[in-house]
Amino acid sequence: MTYKEATEVIEKNKHLIGQEYKGAKIDELIIRPTNDEQFQEFAKLYIRSANREIAIAPFRNQDVTVSIVCEKNRIRTSSIFLQTEIHNIEKDGLEVNL
Repeated sequence: MTYKEATEVIEKNKHLIGQEYKGAKIDELIIRPTNDEQFQEFAKLYIRSANREIAIAPFRNQDVTVSIVCEKNRIRTSSIFLQTEIHNIEKDGLEVNL
């Protein structure tokens, strides 16, 4: 999807923030590249900056998807980046508006 489409998905799904997913609290919705190599670069930027806008900036013209981030504080405390694409959580009973 395009960056613009992804921002619309985030707007429609802000209700997910604060909900629980597989025992973890959803802290943030992020736009990330779908390409695996680009995602690795995005993840490095996101982990360093803890800022989704800074991390996605180099990839705004690429194919992107929306992911949830759970337990964001674990990135700094344990170097664990818990994320999954938003369409995956719908299968587990959370209401997602795509």
